[in-house]
Amino acid sequence: MVAAIGVGIAALIVGIIVLLPYLGQGQQGQQQQQGEPTAIQELVIDLDSVNVSKGGDDTTTIEVTFSVLNLSRTTVILENIKYTLYADGVRLGDSMIGESLEGIVTGSGKTNYVLPNAQLLLKDTIKVTKVKGLEGIWDALVEGKVRWNANGTYSVTGWPERNFDVAR
Repeated sequence: MVAAIGVGIAALIVGIIVLLPYLGQGQQGQQQQQGEPTAIQELVIDLDSVNVSKGGDDTTTIEVTFSVLNLSRTTVILENIKYTLYADGVRLGDSMIGESLEGIVTGSGKTNYVLPNAQLLLKDTIKVTKVKGLEGIWDALVEGKVRWNANGTYSVTGWPERNFDVAR
């Protein structure tokens, strides 16, 4: 008798576990039908500014500032922005703001919290050395009189990696 009750309870628990995912889907469907918006999983990334500081005859430092806007209703953790910077279509270099997180999120200070409907400015620097490929645009580059663009990816905890392409 006690064994039969134990088997019955075990069967009930297994049944609940199996049906639990289907119960959650029904509630989500009802919420979406009632007009509740789904979560937006996208950040708006823009090239806010690019400033050039001449370091010498053959070197320069470029400070890149990205504007990040969170359109979702919750705060998100921006792990990193990996990007390639171009001046008049000529590749200047690759860089990354933040870090690639693995496993448990640790508070290393390299990730950024982006509040809902708030803008965050993130700065980075790239050092560029004059090489043959840059001779044609070097003077315009040092004077900051070029068309800037950057493309790459960004990673937010819990979201798939996203691509971006921006110009200034």
